Amino acid sequence: MVLIQRHDGTIYDLVDYGIRTRDLQISSPVPRHETEQVEGSNAAIDYGTTYGPRPIYAYFKAIANDIVDFSLLRDEIFHLFRTEKSFYLIEKRIRGKRWRVKVANPYSIPQRAVIGNFEIEFTALDGVAVSIGRTSDIDQKGVTYDSGLWSYGMGLLYDEESHKYTHSSRSFRIYNAGNILQHHPFERKLKITIQGASKGYELKNKTTGDVFKYNDQPNGTIVIDGPVITDAGLIEFRKTNRQFITLAPGWNEFEQNQSATVSFDFPFYYL
Repeated sequence: MVLIQRHDGTIYDLVDYGIRTRDLQISSPVPRHETEQVEGSNAAIDYGTTYGPRPIYAYFKAIANDIVDFSLLRDEIFHLFRTEKSFYLIEKRIRGKRWRVKVANPYSIPQRAVIGNFEIEFTALDGVAVSIGRTSDIDQKGVTYDSGLWSYGMGLLYDEESHKYTHSSRSFRIYNAGNILQHHPFERKLKITIQGASKGYELKNKTTGDVFKYNDQPNGTIVIDGPVITDAGLIEFRKTNRQFITLAPGWNEFEQNQSATVSFDFPFYYL
């Protein structure tokens, strides 16, 4: 029921280690409301809501080969869930999503003959799940549910237009299958590659109102990779209007003032 994935891509199926998942409980989103109380007023001014890290509770059963082997299995479990660095939890029932987590608290594994039931509380650091696959995978291969990258219930469409993330026309649409606004360049992964642009290039997301401008003559390919903006490999943030593109859930209507080739590469995010 649960897989562990390290940042190097290595995946561990807990079943292969004699660990059965009894239950996996993912809590609701943890809202963080930004408000201000005005003196003399009963109401608070609402400045919006973001989401913080959220707990995930996992209940496991360890089954050793024999009583002596139990101690070895216990130590293997401690190693599997080592948390000096974050790792991903993948729920097999929704194979295409993963949660970046750390173990929140110490835990023990009481032994009953060859069996030990134990519980682990994780902290989902991003507060949201992220797709394993990216739009670059869809752009190249489409959506195939036997690839291990996608699963049902992820908001993906069968419409071929929704699978296209490279465009050269002045106006086009980009589909975000996630269900939250993809907004902060330091928190959400979004890479936009622009080829063939000239001085004064402009890209606008009409759905969100965001506008990116490159004021100078590009020396090569412009890449917006999170908060880093480069031209021919050199950081050139100062040559832009210092604004970033965000993506709303669903369809995003774009227009550009030149017929450059624009590619979008990003995963999807889910509450």
